[in-house]
Amino acid sequence: MQLEERLQAYLKHQLPAAVDVRVANLQRIPGGASRETWSFDAAWREAGEEVQQGLILRRDPDASLLETERDVEFQVMDAVYGRVPVPRMHWIETSSEWLDRPFFIMSRIDGCETNPTRLLTDPRFFAVRAKIATQFASVLARVHAVDWRAAGLASLGVPESEAACGLTEIEKWEAVLDRDSLEPQPVLRAALRYLRHHQPPPAQRIVLVHADYRTGNFLCDPTGEIKGVLDWEMTHLGDPIEDVGWACMRPWRWLGNELIGGLMERAGFYRMYEAESGLKVDDDAVRLWELLGNVKFAAIFVTGARSFCEGRTRSPMMALLGRNIARIELEIMDLLGA
Repeated sequence: MQLEERLQAYLKHQLPAAVDVRVANLQRIPGGASRETWSFDAAWREAGEEVQQGLILRRDPDASLLETERDVEFQVMDAVYGRVPVPRMHWIETSSEWLDRPFFIMSRIDGCETNPTRLLTDPRFFAVRAKIATQFASVLARVHAVDWRAAGLASLGVPESEAACGLTEIEKWEAVLDRDSLEPQPVLRAALRYLRHHQPPPAQRIVLVHADYRTGNFLCDPTGEIKGVLDWEMTHLGDPIEDVGWACMRPWRWLGNELIGGLMERAGFYRMYEAESGLKVDDDAVRLWELLGNVKFAAIFVTGARSFCEGRTRSPMMALLGRNIARIELEIMDLLGA
């Protein structure tokens, strides 16, 4: 059966009271290296009423940049729904029975833009750029304000202490390099040694960290409202400044400018986040997390390159990742003052 037919069969299974279940307009959404993303329209009749729903399928690829658990992403997005703007989650399958690989299905949020280049160059968004910047800071503060204990997210793994948050992430990404490196990585190893001797200060509090919060990972409508935060694959409990540092990284300063996320000056981002979160942003701490973020980014590329070299994927994008590590190394050397 084609994917459309298999999705239709799955929806019939999940909606036993529905009749005349139909799936239409199935199309792959470009991008997304850790999950395949498909958009489709579903319709059915239930209790005499016609129901129509725009849905998103997120399916595991053969191999990806990230070795993450889709059930964690589903659990967190489901838990923060109503607290943080995210799509509504519907179903998750961790087996390969229905669609060959694990997947989950969530609601589609229509009428929004996520592509950072279009978001920053489309005239529709020029007048609301300042609002998008404010939203960018305030939504991040809302993520960090989630009561993760009450939301049942302690299962993500609570750091031993506020002081341990930095070292926990350093060791995590060092382990990824140990596992996936195909060749020596002297710049990345030097950065890790530096970070072990200059660890980020203790977290002001342990929060839910998105871990990939940036322009390109949210849906924004033409009024400048952020309607959905996406891509929670790396979410964990840790230091809120980790997200601030990641958002400040050069790869997310789109269009070649120095604006954070292509939206605002660094100092302005700090001020807005402080005002919304009640936390203090220390620039030295942000720079350490920014350095670690670049190591993490490179480690993700290392994983993708290894997947290609081992034949687990034929994606040309994965093949190019190894070459792009050098660009990240240049940024790391700049951050180290080398």
